[in-house]
Amino acid sequence: MVRIQHAARVALVVAATAFSASTPAAAIDVPHGKIIAQRWCAECHLVSPDQTRAKADAPSFADVASRKTSREISAFLTDPHPRMPDMTLSRDEIADLVGYIKSLGPGPEEPVTTPPKSGPDVPAMPKSG
Repeated sequence: MVRIQHAARVALVVAATAFSASTPAAAIDVPHGKIIAQRWCAECHLVSPDQTRAKADAPSFADVASRKTSREISAFLTDPHPRMPDMTLSRDEIADLVGYIKSLGPGPEEPVTTPPKSGPDVPAMPKSG
């Protein structure tokens, strides 16, 4: 039973990661992400620059934005964690929340999610092996 639950969680994280990588930037609603952050996260985390109180052991959202890629944040939010509230967010809400977090500061370079095109002006990728 534990293996099945773990496999289901892994599948969910993979699906959410794939979704977040394919979500167009225009579809992300950063102001809605801020509302979600204030509702679900502000009790423990500093979610905005004007917030003055949070738990000492919870990283600020600006810190998370500086250390994690969008994929990493999305995967984290998709997988339940014992120290966090049991919030059930839709994929769109996760994308909005990730968009808000990433809007708080520069962070690691986001990985390219589409392979380079090949054609007459672009050399084909060499095959490995």
